[in-house]
Amino acid sequence: MNKNIATISFSKNNILSKLSKHMFGTNLEHIGDAIYRNGIWAEVVENRKFCGPDKLVWNNGLENDHLDFGIVQPWKGYNASAKHVMYAHSNSEYIVKGEEIISRYGSGKQSQQITIREKSKIQRGIKQKINIIDSKDEYEFSIYFKGENQKVFINIGEINFTFNANKNWKKIKKTFTFKKSNSLKTLSISIKSGTIFIANCSLMPKNTIFGFRKDITEMIKEWKPSYIRWPGGNFLSGYNWQNGVGKKDYRLPYYDHAWYQWEYNDVGTDEFMKWCEYIGSEPMITINTGDGTIEQAKNWIEYMIGSINTKYGKLRYKNGRKNPYELQTIFIGNEMFGGWQIGHTDPITYANKYNSFVKELKKLNKKLRFIAVGACSDHFGHWNEYVLKNIKEKIDELSVHYYSIRTEKDKKHPDYKTRYIPTVAAATEVRLMLDRTIREIKKYSNKNIKIAFDEWNTYVEATPPYFIENYNIADAIYAASLLNACINRGDIITNTGIYHLINVMGNYRIEKKKIWKTPTTLVLELYTKFHKGKILKSVVNSSNFVSFKLGKQPEYKNNKLIDSAVTMNGKHMCMSVVNKSSSEKILLKVPYLDRIAENYCIEGSNKVDLNTYENTSRVKIKKNSLKTSKGFLILPPHSISVVLFNI
Repeated sequence: MNKNIATISFSKNNILSKLSKHMFGTNLEHIGDAIYRNGIWAEVVENRKFCGPDKLVWNNGLENDHLDFGIVQPWKGYNASAKHVMYAHSNSEYIVKGEEIISRYGSGKQSQQITIREKSKIQRGIKQKINIIDSKDEYEFSIYFKGENQKVFINIGEINFTFNANKNWKKIKKTFTFKKSNSLKTLSISIKSGTIFIANCSLMPKNTIFGFRKDITEMIKEWKPSYIRWPGGNFLSGYNWQNGVGKKDYRLPYYDHAWYQWEYNDVGTDEFMKWCEYIGSEPMITINTGDGTIEQAKNWIEYMIGSINTKYGKLRYKNGRKNPYELQTIFIGNEMFGGWQIGHTDPITYANKYNSFVKELKKLNKKLRFIAVGACSDHFGHWNEYVLKNIKEKIDELSVHYYSIRTEKDKKHPDYKTRYIPTVAAATEVRLMLDRTIREIKKYSNKNIKIAFDEWNTYVEATPPYFIENYNIADAIYAASLLNACINRGDIITNTGIYHLINVMGNYRIEKKKIWKTPTTLVLELYTKFHKGKILKSVVNSSNFVSFKLGKQPEYKNNKLIDSAVTMNGKHMCMSVVNKSSSEKILLKVPYLDRIAENYCIEGSNKVDLNTYENTSRVKIKKNSLKTSKGFLILPPHSISVVLFNI
């Protein structure tokens, strides 16, 4: 056939199954700058709880002592002087009692000490650079102090005020609006005499969504993911939910050994669940089967869904939420087959653990849905076989994770401008993996188990600590093609969740004041909005292309130039179609061409276009830009199109 001509055949009477409501989800994990620092949480002050170590110094020499020694990172000295001032992270003075977790990375239960050794005419203390997102917004500053009744000086950019530090711990608060519009400011806390201890310093805009940045929250609401899975991911296997509820100032930070960073515990269960309600996305919770216990899991679910007559429902009410949260689906652990996972184990031990957890959790609500840890194909020592043979309790879905290309650990990463062909072909490998996994499930279980493909993406250049990817048009085509494959297997694949939501391999990027969507996000917006109802069986006939080997992905010789998925909701039909050609238009023959109501297209000016800090909307959705000619729909090169029909 002519390589520039393709056909898609489908009929409104040829139905595969109903499209699951969980088909276009995502993940939010505590990793990199996803939550804190440059992430979705609105807190301006970095390391506001003064947890962890001071700056490592060992090579200064006898005559060159480091002036910031004793100052918890990333804070720095303000008018530091070895003669006049001494700093220490005090592990004796803190605002609350409670168990602290101590590791070689420091403590989460400590305050910042400032001691003036020799009286000085100038103020001395600590400081840090801060970025103000909207200087017109109203801000609330708060801090805990304990001192010797001396005057404490607070400078926040052009805002200056003082107060006296009492001999007992005291919290002070001040609300203000900045007078100057500059974003970059300096926060300093200083004294002229005596000793003070500082804890929990915060600067938050008043205009937030339960503490989350309003701008990025409203942008996510434009997509409204089918669900958001939280809190992980690998992070989950060392997470104790009770550390993340109650008053934020009294939640002790701890060092997370999954991603090697401090967890401040400002974002916990209540913040996440309320935020999901605001966005309109269903929350999905992953239970800790790494170092967590059944009792902890049961208490956590009771906290979320129990009545106020239960022990933990009562605690939720005490923390400000009377009505139970809406929770339907629970993941029992995360990637428990992997040596990178806290508490990783063998498949039979995991299956037995799964049975024990589910047996107790379903007592809280018989309607709860449970997802077990699965693996791709027959990998990780035939994990799926042994898990499926040994799970006796209720199982609704088997979790599958798969990342494409996998060059993130290579010494040199391929430039995003050079990897178009293997990236758009990566969905071929995903289809093969999904089909092999489906065969495994059918072979080893007679239960009606579906697949939750709840972590997927290309993984090319994302490295610690920020895990940033240059997601471009090629990655968007990969995502659309992958989702088409999942929709076309929607009788058994009932859940997909891209990894990840914010910054880290993120659909949304945040860089100080600027926020933007990746091209993949635009795909998810269109698919979530328009693919609904019943899945129609469709057949694609198009030319093939060859993709070269890249990373862990081999050469594939039979990649289709075109792929598609079709759904029908009442009298409306939605067809999503991908043209993977890097340079050629495709003439597409489809049914109902004369009944097109609307069309949407994502293409970009070239095959590797992406949105960036400098140009946040280079790639965008174009409405009704597709043309028809002589009975064909014309698909632009390197494009994703969504076509709506009235039937």
